[in-house]
Amino acid sequence: MIGLLWHAAVLAAAGIAAFLLLRRIPAGAPRTPASEPEPPWSPEQAFTEIRWWERRLASAWDDPGKYSSLVRDRLADLAAERLRLRHGVSDPARAREILGDDLHQLITAPGAEVPTRAELARLVARIEEI
Repeated sequence: MIGLLWHAAVLAAAGIAAFLLLRRIPAGAPRTPASEPEPPWSPEQAFTEIRWWERRLASAWDDPGKYSSLVRDRLADLAAERLRLRHGVSDPARAREILGDDLHQLITAPGAEVPTRAELARLVARIEEI
């Protein structure tokens, strides 16, 4: 019985010693300074995005039937997002007022013709201004 108490006392003392030693150890290893965060768009990502749009536009000009699914829907999403974020607009009448008739027609008309490059550039610039 005395041997059992002796072992328990030694284990308790070892536990207390370990606890005290662990409290003296710093919380963690010294931290290295964080590296600079990457910009949201690296030049490589920007060029990849530009090439993606170029392929979509070229495909739409080659096959006007693809314009609606390849380009128009993406432009409509972009315009809707801009309207929502910058103007808080979800009302179609107010959206048409902000977009203007020609841009609204381009992104909403089901049978809209593929615009010329100059017209598309002008309308995309208008989306960017929103």
